[in-house]
Amino acid sequence: VVELPKTDEGLGFNIMGGKEQNSPIYISRVIPGGVADRQGGLKRGDQLLSVNGVSVEGEQHEKAVELLKAAQGSVKLVVRYTPKVLEEMEARFEKMRSARRRQQHTSYS
Repeated sequence: VVELPKTDEGLGFNIMGGKEQNSPIYISRVIPGGVADRQGGLKRGDQLLSVNGVSVEGEQHEKAVELLKAAQGSVKLVVRYTPKVLEEMEARFEKMRSARRRQQHTSYS
């Protein structure tokens, strides 16, 4: 469990994944010098399980974003560290991006 104060500068981390991507929601980046970095306890590769007691397991990415934005005062996050799954997810996204780029660069003469 990680508790972060909600400030004007945001929470200091990024998330990726969600039901629409057939993936759990993960912490993809902890911004150096940001709130999450200064408070400690949150790291890249943490799976986000709940926000202020509301489960985000099996939920859309946008639901997690809304819960994080709506939080007042402080945000209590329940996380589980699973870096291997994050690495697999990022590799899958990169493969999809590469395939899209190849499709865009295909010329038909």
